[in-house]
Amino acid sequence: MGIDMTQVGLPELSMLTWLLAASPIALVLILMMGFKMSGARAGVIAWILAMGVTFFAFGGGIDVLANGSAKGLWTTIFVLCIIWGSMYMYNIVDLTGSFKVIAATFTRMTNGNQLLQILILGWAFPTFIQGVCGFGVPVAVATPLLIGLGFSPVKAVITTLLGHSWGVTFGSLGSSYSILISLSPVDPSGMAFWGSILIAFGGLIVGFCILHNYGGFKAFKEGFLAALFMGLVMSTTMIITCTFISPNVGCFVSGIVGLIAGSFILPKLPAYRPAPDAAPIEEDPEVKGKSFVTAFSAYIIMIGVVFTIYLIGPIKKYLDQFTVGLPFGETSTAYGYLEEAAAKFSALKVFTMPGTLIIISIVLAASFYKSKGLLPQGAMKEAWERTLKQSLGATATIIAMTMMAVLMTVSGMTTYLAYGIAVTTGELFPLLSPFIGVLGAFVTSSNTSANILFTGLQYEVASILSISAFIILAAQTTGAALANSFAPANAALGTGVAGIAGQEGEILKVTGVYNILQGILVGILTFVLIKLGLGI
Repeated sequence: MGIDMTQVGLPELSMLTWLLAASPIALVLILMMGFKMSGARAGVIAWILAMGVTFFAFGGGIDVLANGSAKGLWTTIFVLCIIWGSMYMYNIVDLTGSFKVIAATFTRMTNGNQLLQILILGWAFPTFIQGVCGFGVPVAVATPLLIGLGFSPVKAVITTLLGHSWGVTFGSLGSSYSILISLSPVDPSGMAFWGSILIAFGGLIVGFCILHNYGGFKAFKEGFLAALFMGLVMSTTMIITCTFISPNVGCFVSGIVGLIAGSFILPKLPAYRPAPDAAPIEEDPEVKGKSFVTAFSAYIIMIGVVFTIYLIGPIKKYLDQFTVGLPFGETSTAYGYLEEAAAKFSALKVFTMPGTLIIISIVLAASFYKSKGLLPQGAMKEAWERTLKQSLGATATIIAMTMMAVLMTVSGMTTYLAYGIAVTTGELFPLLSPFIGVLGAFVTSSNTSANILFTGLQYEVASILSISAFIILAAQTTGAALANSFAPANAALGTGVAGIAGQEGEILKVTGVYNILQGILVGILTFVLIKLGLGI
């Protein structure tokens, strides 16, 4: 398969140039995973390397370097609002003593079984949140809950990164799926069906990865039935909802069904009932008689705020009009790779972006807790001081990583990497198709952005090879969704809300292995479906 790279404004394909394009990503992984360097330092070094490769190998002048770096800096505001807001809410809830009540309630509901707790709050609950809001909010909300139940911060972050990832394509009311439809001529109903098939398969894998991360193969064995049951329930719901109702609510409905199945059915199965001679769970006197609904009210309020804004069309349409964005001029490299001008690049929807919704929820939750006499004197100030200390490390990491990522996109380096994979694999392309999605999400920390980058490329390769565009695009978006667990910026978000900034390398070392496994399995399924001649 030959591609004229001059038509897309990129250098002629060569192994040396491809390795140079991949070098910033490789450097990030080596520094963070091999040398345990903080994400902030690794990101700055990789950004400097990306500028050198852009200038010397991809023909990017000072305007390209400045444009890409400035766009990256602006883009971080969206994510940072989520991190700081979520961390502040966590601290408010913690200062009221509500996490003790939440932990006691879930301990009672699950018969004290931590395997069930981690599957419910680390998988089904983030899926539910992802269905409506997404953009990192599932990780920001569910991670503190797991920590409050006694799980280690590292395991909690890895769990929620994995748990929310599978539903991203059909989450956020289907924003990532909509890109596949708008940037390719595929039939929407066919795309929804085949997309849900591969996403559902990815969801099954996620459950078992969560178990293994929690307790190795012992936990895998003990929780196999629970993960299989919840996985089949949520995955089947995803396929049915996307195919017969609407792909825009596939993740949301799957999350609801998963929460119901996990909370009310699993604990009643013989394998997860307490032993007849087991001592009853003793209730902490400190939480006895206290209301779970009151304790959990901050998150109930947040869900209510999100639903009100996102699901009532006229309200969201009106509020979406108020945007803030920076103007950027057109840039072009020496090879002709064009970045179009933007009057409002990555415009922030001031009143509907997740960070704003979290801030509104904080105000309402604090008022509610105060009315119940649960908010101590000076709690708002103390929560801010905690948040400031906890979030600075994650902030530095996200800024550095995002500047590197956007610069790689603006200069054409990310697209060049994808073309290199496509050209060299030929008929084996379906095996590696998910990894192009992985590449896009790793660099951009976004399923939507990965689909914007590579939908056209994947469709073009499918056409050249005369294979199903439905299945190839499904592999693209599945890989991009699952890779949300392996994206450095997402890992930084998780460590930020968990108060363990600087440990992103430890997180990525684990999620990277799972993501490679997921990509291989999805690639094999894609290859088999293509060989069977399906999806044509």
